[in-house]
Amino acid sequence: MHCTPMFGTLIPDPALRLLWSLEERGVDMRIDGDSTILMKPMSRISASDRDLIRRYKAHLLILIRGCNEVA
Repeated sequence: MHCTPMFGTLIPDPALRLLWSLEERGVDMRIDGDSTILMKPMSRISASDRDLIRRYKAHLLILIRGCNEVA
């Protein structure tokens, strides 16, 4: 699996593609506490998205935090 260096770690490309896809569909992503990702609207998140979110949760947390720091 190819990874991209971002925010001091290697992020698997499927995690990046998932983040970009969710953003393109207008899904708002925020972190609550240390490790809860809040996403809405849920109607734009498919069952396969949910599987990928669980698989890449740690990487999504890094990406969301890093993007919020840069913004």
